[in-house]
Amino acid sequence: MNAPLNALSEMIRLTSPFPESVTVKDWKARARKIIGVAYLAVPEEIIHAAEMLPFRISGNNEPLPMQLAEGYLLFNTCSYAKGLWQQTLEDKYPFLDGMVNSPVCDGMRRLHDNWLEYKKLPYMDIIYFPRKASEDALQMYLTDLEQWRERLSEFRGQRIRDNELKRSIALYNHTRELMQQFYKLGKRERPPVTGVEMLEMMKAAGRMPREQYNEMLEQLLDEIKRSGREIKKGKRLMIVGNDIHNSKWIAALEEMDAIVVIDETNIGSRYFWGKVDTSLPPMEGIARHYLFNRPQDATIYESNRYDHIFKLAKEYKVNGVVSDVIRYCAPLENDKPWLKKEMDERGIPILELGLEYCEPWSGRMRTRVEAFLEMLQNRVEEPTKQSQKAPKRNASK
Repeated sequence: MNAPLNALSEMIRLTSPFPESVTVKDWKARARKIIGVAYLAVPEEIIHAAEMLPFRISGNNEPLPMQLAEGYLLFNTCSYAKGLWQQTLEDKYPFLDGMVNSPVCDGMRRLHDNWLEYKKLPYMDIIYFPRKASEDALQMYLTDLEQWRERLSEFRGQRIRDNELKRSIALYNHTRELMQQFYKLGKRERPPVTGVEMLEMMKAAGRMPREQYNEMLEQLLDEIKRSGREIKKGKRLMIVGNDIHNSKWIAALEEMDAIVVIDETNIGSRYFWGKVDTSLPPMEGIARHYLFNRPQDATIYESNRYDHIFKLAKEYKVNGVVSDVIRYCAPLENDKPWLKKEMDERGIPILELGLEYCEPWSGRMRTRVEAFLEMLQNRVEEPTKQSQKAPKRNASK
């Protein structure tokens, strides 16, 4: 039995209770501002450079009710947007001084509209994010980011300077390096960390000051290195699809003969992929990174998503992929049949769970996962059975 990781336990303690945690209360006690973000298309470096705390609004490890939110949002709005709006209506985020969103889909745009109308904060903003990764789109995106920089500077009462942006870029690039080191551990035959621990580590990044987070992540990596931990599980899985914040269902999955070694989600590997080019002017470097460097998702025209997924599956030697696409997530729901087709052509088994956001583990889910793992085991055993049945050649001939 592997011992708990002390540095990770401390991260979880400092970001609990969620969302108004020990860290949040300490930050507000020093009269400092907190800006909520709901999607990674919002460059956190710019908020950090303004000496404010970017805070990722989300669910956590408990189911989210939706009843209040359903009175404001259309029935075909995804449960991610509904869950965030439900929390807002329940005043779960009284510490926010502002909210910055990006209309990557209609659900996120309508979430912002409702926030403006019914729960307006001192600072509210929305940032355009291109649907096509091209040089023309980059210029539009850069112009929008520059205009946002001016609006956020006005709210701050002081212009966000280039040297402040450069310091924030260096800090966040270091975060990306540390996260990449952590995720590379999943490539080992017997990884020293579980999928649950990976997710909890990533969640903490959006809930605490970046300087403090980097220091604790360095401690965590050092602790893992010294621990000699090994997770001995039979099946190596990859998670793709919508963001997951409820780690309990991953924990239930990993109670079986399986371990999550890699993911393709916004809360996971897509968050830290690549680095901002520090040889460029800071705003251009940020814009280029967010548009070109990060793996593209299903909202981008002619996305490289499939190639990225297949590359990860090969590098991490996954046995199967678990896809979680919540109902009414238009970009990913439309992407599902094409992804399934591409997976089948490459011989990569995929299980489509289709959970709602922060949905708890259930007997139905367990039955489906058990059947999937049994199928993966049969794929491993079948070649062995065939080789045993094959007639032996006479070596004397």
